Amino acid sequence: MTRRHRWSALTAYVLAITAAGFLLGPALAVNGGVRAIVAAPPAFWVVLAFLVVSQVRPIDLPRRGDVEEITTSTTFALGLLLAWGTAPAALALASASIVAGLLERKALRKIAFNAAQYILALAAAGGLFTLLGGRLPFTIEQLPAFGAAAVVFFLLNRMLVGAVGTLAQGAPPAGRVWAGIRVEVLPEAILAAMAPIVVVLAQRSVVLVLLLPLPMLGVYLACKAAIEADANRAAAEAAAAAARVVAAEQARLAQAEQAVARQLQESERLKENLLATVSHELRTPLAGVLGAIATLEQRSHLLSPELRHELVGIAARQGKRLKELIEELLLAATLEQIPSERVSQRPVDAGELARQACHSIGRADAGQAIALSLDGALPVRVAPEAILQILTNLLDNAARYSPAGSRIRLEASRRGSNAVIAVEDAGPGVPLSERERIFERFMRLEHQTGGSPRGGGVGLGLYVARQLAREQGGDLEVGEPVGAAGGARFELRLPLSGEVTDVETVPRADKVAPSPS
Repeated sequence: MTRRHRWSALTAYVLAITAAGFLLGPALAVNGGVRAIVAAPPAFWVVLAFLVVSQVRPIDLPRRGDVEEITTSTTFALGLLLAWGTAPAALALASASIVAGLLERKALRKIAFNAAQYILALAAAGGLFTLLGGRLPFTIEQLPAFGAAAVVFFLLNRMLVGAVGTLAQGAPPAGRVWAGIRVEVLPEAILAAMAPIVVVLAQRSVVLVLLLPLPMLGVYLACKAAIEADANRAAAEAAAAAARVVAAEQARLAQAEQAVARQLQESERLKENLLATVSHELRTPLAGVLGAIATLEQRSHLLSPELRHELVGIAARQGKRLKELIEELLLAATLEQIPSERVSQRPVDAGELARQACHSIGRADAGQAIALSLDGALPVRVAPEAILQILTNLLDNAARYSPAGSRIRLEASRRGSNAVIAVEDAGPGVPLSERERIFERFMRLEHQTGGSPRGGGVGLGLYVARQLAREQGGDLEVGEPVGAAGGARFELRLPLSGEVTDVETVPRADKVAPSPS
């Protein structure tokens, strides 16, 4: 409900209650109310005076950002009802409310609404009292009927007033409504219990009625203390809840700070490892290149043609290795900062890409055996260069970790809606707890697995491979080895496209580069 609609509903409700009360008021006046007031004894007027005073001095009850009022007028209003009837009691309570409102300079609409809701509530209570056998004069046997009437007066009075706040601010939670009722129950019960005492005193002597201010002052202070105690308890509970929230937030911030500190420590460790690894891995091939060149430069005239040719080959291989390391570092940096665009994607056969990667790695490392297994056409839409880079990284990684004389398995098969290209070696494998960490930058596991990779590396091959796979719409994961020798199995998964493939073919070689003799 919007604010405008709430105010429209509130205005309609206030007008309806005010109209109902001011229609019922004259009916009560005509139906014996005025006559009973005119014929009332002095005790009636004394009680009425106390009623006006009690209306002028309410007890403030903070609620929902506003302040509601509880008065001791319940005692005198119910006393008038028991001693002189419903009509004079309702008219007297409404009159006392109007006088108090004028003295406090309240808005006229609020004065009219308060008077009307008092008339309605006390008239309903008096009607129930009469219905349950209540009559004048009041006797002890009528206490049950009076108790029911008092409950109706309390509930109806609170409902009529509470509806104003609900329409103005929206319905409060049920727990808050019950808490408000619970706060008022004890004071209202004390005030209602005093009403029969007022009746007894009024029936005996007006002088005894004049003594009422002293016990009523005690009742007033007791009710005020009870309400303040409940308000203090609620404030303490709210403060405790706020303290718990603050403590929880502080604990969360402390945990976050510890996590940041751990991340900084890990980042520092990775940076140190990176510097050590990169410097070592770059220095090794660079030393080979420089050493071969220095030997050729200083002792070329003493070397045989075969030895000179061997030194040139060493420099070329180490130079190529150095180039590959630098390219790997640059590619990782590019993937980290600039997402690649898939403008070069086209329909290709994943099996043929696997064959090309097998042929390429076979030429590069003639001492490593690779067994290739293809399972029909596997049409995918990718950038072939990216897939070849992935497979080259996987095969190079497998070659480093595979024992001498072992065989690498390269398989391309269909699995559901995906083409799966798997590379499996016979090395030490990847522990289950490390199957995600292995794809992090600069992560190397040879110190944990006991492997001894040939050719080193900076720990970027698998990171680059997974990033490229995901940019092509696929993924790269560690799978369960299917070979008897165990080892590590990496599976490249690419979504099948169903398109006609057109890929450059290479000579067929299901087994490339035989095992070293």
